[in-house]
Amino acid sequence: MAEHTEAADRYVKLASRHFAERGYTGVSLAAIAREAKVTKQALLHFFGTKERLYAAVLSALATRLCTEIDGLPGEQAEDRLMHYFERRGVGSLQDARLVIRALLESDETAKIWPLKPYLDKLVALALQTERWQGAAQEEVLAGLYQLIGASQYFSISTPTLSGMYGTGAMEALHQHTRQNAKEAVAAFLGR
Repeated sequence: MAEHTEAADRYVKLASRHFAERGYTGVSLAAIAREAKVTKQALLHFFGTKERLYAAVLSALATRLCTEIDGLPGEQAEDRLMHYFERRGVGSLQDARLVIRALLESDETAKIWPLKPYLDKLVALALQTERWQGAAQEEVLAGLYQLIGASQYFSISTPTLSGMYGTGAMEALHQHTRQNAKEAVAAFLGR
């Protein structure tokens, strides 16, 4: 059983990179299988379909993000949210791409919503803040969605910006972006 779990975890890690780089429609199960040095049928044995493999990738992502939120330092919800969004701008490029792809590539007919626990956890944390206590979940989610978009977009565009403006300019850009993120979160929190 442990070997089965290890193999599935390895396939999810490989697939995570592929889905982050190419998106759902751009990923070939055959390419993942080749890189894993197994047959496509062996890969399908674990997941059944490309859709289920993608769901496993996004579920693993949601688990990582929820664990990150649970491990945030600070006792006050405001401080925890501030810390979370300060870190998101320098988070994993692969995870940032997966979040953006998952939120953009899904539609209302999707059968599963692997990132919902992550979004729900952020909403629950925001509802604990003085500014958002008693607010409608949709109102909170709208504000959080803007913060998520801004922080993830910066992460995924860092390689492009570095190419355009050089690595020297990137440190200053990172500092300004962190300050802008801090101000955006403070505004979201009503500070």
